[in-house]
Amino acid sequence: MTKNYPFWKPFFALFVIGMIGILSLILVVMPQIEELKALQPELADMPVAMLMVLTLIQPTILLIITVAVGCLTAPKAGLVSLIYENSAYGTAILPRLKLQYKLAIVLGLAFALAVVLLDMVFMPFMGEQFKAFAEQEYNLFAQLGMGMLYGGITEELMLRWGFMGLLAWLGWKVVNRSANKPSPGVIWTAIVIAAIAFGVGHLPALAAMVPLTPIIVVRTVFLNAIGGVVFGWLFWKKSLEAAIIAHAFTHVGFFIIRVIGSLFS
Repeated sequence: MTKNYPFWKPFFALFVIGMIGILSLILVVMPQIEELKALQPELADMPVAMLMVLTLIQPTILLIITVAVGCLTAPKAGLVSLIYENSAYGTAILPRLKLQYKLAIVLGLAFALAVVLLDMVFMPFMGEQFKAFAEQEYNLFAQLGMGMLYGGITEELMLRWGFMGLLAWLGWKVVNRSANKPSPGVIWTAIVIAAIAFGVGHLPALAAMVPLTPIIVVRTVFLNAIGGVVFGWLFWKKSLEAAIIAHAFTHVGFFIIRVIGSLFS
């Protein structure tokens, strides 16, 4: 008997939580709008609210597409979202999440520490502009909120649920469609490609802050891709929600490390 994969209810449930992440961008973008208007005189007369809406349109469209693609492909490839299954079949979320969240938190915090240590290895080669950018002061709480909500929720919906889910489903159909689920090789390929895309996706925002050099590109893609592999593995072995928790707690780890560093600086 063919399994039923509902679309609309899970799509709206996942889209709503993804929008929470997109709205969290306001925490960081709002203070930058006046700077943007000063740098680009043609925007001077545009209302702040209009600029904010324009800023949020692109990620919202991308979220709609990736959540829809994920709902059509990820469950069929055997990848699990507890929210999807709750919306589709009424399956309880908390009993299953209790078995996953501790590992997700530990991996998220461990990845944050690993990034900080690896960044110390890269830093001598990064150039003065990047060092100045890395040392600048910013609102730690706004960055934490955006990191946990947009990074933890929305980016995982885009990169793992939508993109990795699509890759796993396509790989399964192309390579071993006779099997009842994708092989580990297909899943690992999807994990790695999505992880690299996750790293590359951080370059445009960074390019707006500092000129990109080969070492900056390598460092940014490499460090983020490590996280992408960790989050992708959790998505495969546990659930999308485990990946979300790990990603969110990576930003908690960055926050803790930054606060401790400020106390001793």
